[in-house]
Amino acid sequence: MDYAKTAASALKSLTKYGQSVTRRSYTAGTYDPAAGLVTPTTTDTTRKGALFDFGAGQTLERGTLIQGGDKRLLLDATATVSPQDHFIMGALEYVIVSIGEINPAGTVVLYDLHLRA
Repeated sequence: MDYAKTAASALKSLTKYGQSVTRRSYTAGTYDPAAGLVTPTTTDTTRKGALFDFGAGQTLERGTLIQGGDKRLLLDATATVSPQDHFIMGALEYVIVSIGEINPAGTVVLYDLHLRA
């Protein structure tokens, strides 16, 4: 089966029915010896996703406890996802609690993210 076509179909559905989300990637910046701090550099990119609440009564997601306000994001597979990435939707910035992949036969079709504000 051609899972690249399935990934393209998933992206098409997310584009039509989902929303744009901002992925903020953090990388180490330059060290300021006077302040003794490293200021991280951020890069924002736009992705397509569908944001959901977790189901009533659900307490675990991939071995991590679900807390009030946690969200589930189904995200396009046009680029990889790093545990250090943050996602911005509306006025909230979410961190990744866990990353899952819908990945039949080694081709990522969607990312399934557990997020926390």
